[in-house]
Amino acid sequence: MEMMQFKPWETEEVKKLNSLTNESLPILDIQLGGGCNNRCAYCDTTKYGFPCRVNLNQIEKLMDNGHIKWVYVCGLGEPTQCQNIRYLKELLRLCKTKGIKLTTFINLLRLDQELLDYLDNGTLHILFKLDTFQLNRMRHLYGQENISKLKGLYNNYAALKEVTHIENGTTNIGASIVPTSVNYDELDMIISCCINQGFFPFIGQLENAGRGIEVYNELALSNEQLQRIKDHIFQKYGIDYEIPICPATIGGIHITNINKIILDKKTGLSCPWFWLNEPEIELIGDLETMNYDEIVQKILDYRKSKIKDVEDMEKQVELYPFGGCGGNIKRLLRTYLDVFKEKR
Repeated sequence: MEMMQFKPWETEEVKKLNSLTNESLPILDIQLGGGCNNRCAYCDTTKYGFPCRVNLNQIEKLMDNGHIKWVYVCGLGEPTQCQNIRYLKELLRLCKTKGIKLTTFINLLRLDQELLDYLDNGTLHILFKLDTFQLNRMRHLYGQENISKLKGLYNNYAALKEVTHIENGTTNIGASIVPTSVNYDELDMIISCCINQGFFPFIGQLENAGRGIEVYNELALSNEQLQRIKDHIFQKYGIDYEIPICPATIGGIHITNINKIILDKKTGLSCPWFWLNEPEIELIGDLETMNYDEIVQKILDYRKSKIKDVEDMEKQVELYPFGGCGGNIKRLLRTYLDVFKEKR
């Protein structure tokens, strides 16, 4: 049995998008504001008061250059929160108009008909939070005391059934599952539900960052426990599960909530969250003063200065049972080096 793949991270899609980095960076990776309608126990950012000031006119100019194939929206806070959702919907409108696809990570507390329509017409793809089906565990992990909101999640799960599109082994919907000591005994059922429903189960390890630092020792599973989850997936489904590589990490232009262009300081990759701990950021420019070609050149120049360091890192880092957002560190760095060699 082959694991159904999440379309934005599907193997062939990743290869296609990464190959384009020879000529361009085909993904806009956009942070919205820090506002969130949850207070998750292991939240990695906790920048709830950070505003969203993304310059949508400048974003549209980047889209109009013809190189952009995808928009990724997965930070700082919750894209459907009241301060952020108008930006998300404007990005969706732009993407639909220009034939660009958008993927975002949401907690699913808010799912209206407009978002469902974008899912149905193929513009929107979502990765939604799914750590548990139990209300008491939701309260603990999601930091949400409003029981009616949590109960509303069940209706939203059901609503996704009508807009799930499976084609050529890919799906437009994925579930972000973080194994912890709280939900360890529930993971088999969650993974089975995802596979049966047509959702890709994205199983990512707990990050030792943000608020997560305070509860890491309490919530984190051992490598042995994580490996048992991986072994169980193989034994039950015949799937040798690997966390997919997010193509925005290599092929993206990462734009912050205040229009800054940032990179991972150590590697030059466009997103730093694959390290599973607090990121180190390199600020390389400003969306409001640079055009697309200037941004791309600045990113590629920085990467050239770091590639020897990346070669050394790839040899030293361990291969985790799963890995985190962006991909398993060792495989991600190996892919990054392969893309860089093709470019040379």
